[in-house]
Amino acid sequence: MWGRWVTFLLGVFVMSVGIALSVHGQLGTAPISTFPAVIDAATSWTVGGVTVVMNAVFVLIQIIILRRRFPLFQLVQLPIAIIFGTLIDVSIFLTSWAQTDNYLLQWVVTIMGAIILGIGVYIQVQPKLLYLPGEGIVMALTQVTSARFGTMKQIVDWSLVIIAAVVSLMMMQQLEGVREGTVFAAFAVGGVVKAIDNLRQRRAAKNG
Repeated sequence: MWGRWVTFLLGVFVMSVGIALSVHGQLGTAPISTFPAVIDAATSWTVGGVTVVMNAVFVLIQIIILRRRFPLFQLVQLPIAIIFGTLIDVSIFLTSWAQTDNYLLQWVVTIMGAIILGIGVYIQVQPKLLYLPGEGIVMALTQVTSARFGTMKQIVDWSLVIIAAVVSLMMMQQLEGVREGTVFAAFAVGGVVKAIDNLRQRRAAKNG
């Protein structure tokens, strides 16, 4: 059990590094981080701080949607959300060297961020302990609708992107945190997870 928790937290940390790099790339973050990135750019709030509040809201929505079907163990998502948000702010500080105004280098940083985020997501789901609130709300919605997880994940992600874009235009009259890199990350992160999973299955089949 301790090993599973260490693996889960390692995945969360790797995800925070990926998000931090996408923030420094300045071409738009992954969908789940677009709203925190917008509020960070418009106010004194940090990306990690907004992430904590947003994830707490996600847990509340899960409770409202599922009611008695909400597993009490999933309340652990709350302290995990605090850890995740803190790690994001720490990672943004530690990767400040990646900030650049060169468009080509911004793409390099954005691509690195998407790859690392995908690796973190893959590591995080391996122990099968619990979901981060972002995935938790998707699971809750799939339980009360007939939608598949992948479909609902896309609906939630793009809803967050649209909300972030609207808030950005309202508060700053320009797009911050939502750009071409957001579209790239939306597809690349899932692609990295699938690629790692396929590679692992091939190795298992070969060794078997």
